[in-house]
Amino acid sequence: MRTFHSAILKLFAYIWAAPNTALGIVLGLVILGLGGRVRIVTGVAEFHGGKAGHFFASLPHPLCFGAITLGHVILGTCQQELAALREHEHVHVRQYEQWGMFFLPAYALSSLWEVSHGRHGYRNNFFERQAYAVESTQKSQLTSSTKQNA
Repeated sequence: MRTFHSAILKLFAYIWAAPNTALGIVLGLVILGLGGRVRIVTGVAEFHGGKAGHFFASLPHPLCFGAITLGHVILGTCQQELAALREHEHVHVRQYEQWGMFFLPAYALSSLWEVSHGRHGYRNNFFERQAYAVESTQKSQLTSSTKQNA
């Protein structure tokens, strides 16, 4: 019975995030059309590479990025960046599952709030701070586990 409830909750999470996922798929198809690739990793479509990946990786700071998440889609510059950023981006996937179609406006408002208070719109963004905190905790746990096994 528990498995059934988990499956229903996961289905609802996919439906709730679907408008953002649809946008991600459209952009992912553009990446594919420009020579990129796609693969599914733990229920998330990861598009990367091609001319689009090279373009975004070559943009000047702060416009360049390694990966960006839209619902259950992660758009990355290359497979190596996706591997390095996967834990962080999967936190955003879970945020989309919680916030649904309200995630993008909430993310933008958080950035605007931070900038209007003299802080960095990306690093101080509520959603980014949460993703970096989870990523940091997971890396600490991995380091502790590795030291215990040595």
